[in-house]
Amino acid sequence: MTTPTRIRQKIANIYLNEETHATLKALAAHQETTIQGTAAHWLEEIQPIMQEMVEAFDAIKSGQNTQNVLQNFMAKSLHMAADSLTTEEETNATDNRKNN
Repeated sequence: MTTPTRIRQKIANIYLNEETHATLKALAAHQETTIQGTAAHWLEEIQPIMQEMVEAFDAIKSGQNTQNVLQNFMAKSLHMAADSLTTEEETNATDNRKNN
């Protein structure tokens, strides 16, 4: 049985300022991966938040109350962050290799 391959979409080159590039390069080195891999990973991690932003912009453009839309966006974002932290804490609680 073969493992299904993930379909990945290639995007055009992006240009970063020197500080952002240096930070991304250092992070990639620490993770022993490429800059492209690190950037792709970060973008994939924040995709749910980006999707919430798109929905918030769409709601505002459709005439919904901006303050309410932004408040709901922040609430959803905080819930996502809290859920992520809870999941990570549960995973680390069972990981005997966790460094304190």
